[in-house]
Amino acid sequence: MARQLHLLPLLFLAPTVEAQWCVPTTAVPYAPTMPGITQVVCNTIDRTSADIEDYPYNSYVNTGLSTVLQKGGTYPVTIAFTIDEQISPHMNLRIWVDFNHDGQLDDVGETLLSVDHLSGPVYNGQITIPNSVATGDTRMRVTAKMCSHGFHTLPTPCDLPPDPFGYHGEMEDYNVEIVDAVGVPEMQRATGVYVFADDASTVLNFSLVADAVVHAEIHDASGCQLLVGTTQHMAQGEQHLVLPALPDHGAYSLRLWLNGEPMTVRFVR
Repeated sequence: MARQLHLLPLLFLAPTVEAQWCVPTTAVPYAPTMPGITQVVCNTIDRTSADIEDYPYNSYVNTGLSTVLQKGGTYPVTIAFTIDEQISPHMNLRIWVDFNHDGQLDDVGETLLSVDHLSGPVYNGQITIPNSVATGDTRMRVTAKMCSHGFHTLPTPCDLPPDPFGYHGEMEDYNVEIVDAVGVPEMQRATGVYVFADDASTVLNFSLVADAVVHAEIHDASGCQLLVGTTQHMAQGEQHLVLPALPDHGAYSLRLWLNGEPMTVRFVR
């Protein structure tokens, strides 16, 4: 009697694969004072450190710190860094975010900040998260690297191709979660925004409808940035910021970021 074979269906489960981010091989620091990053501020991240933290080893640091960034949001950033005037009196700065989770941070649209030949010691700028990127957890990499004065190539997130003179500078990694924009109307985030400016100071008054990360800048009529405040975490309710006095009488604009979303108020001193 012939035997019957019973074929059981096989169920294959594809494993979840998480990005493994490249670990750059930076140059061996030639001294504890080799130029590097001393502060990074972005949204809820505010990290201060020695310029080279793992001397005499690789000047790459996975900080483990994290923040949440909204799609379409614009976030003020601060990078403080040191220089070596004898070798390279300027540094190049970059911020990359791995939006497609391939671990390389080098695809089109993943360079959010690119500024060169800065003498420091502090750079204030901003980054914008594209609306088209996927949500979820990923990696942000920040670097300050010696520039061409020291015969160095431009920074790349994984130092590929390798700099023939070595990656003299520092890289710091941060975890970021990309989320959809909340879509709160501008005037619902803060009310009663008022600027009082005299010869002594410039005072910003406003009321927050919810806790927020707040950053303020003041520009002249041509758009030139004149004053910039520190990024602060503020509680719901009445708040104020005090900035230095404006140099002249005239028309100005206040640019106020609340959780990465800007609002603009024009005023006259």
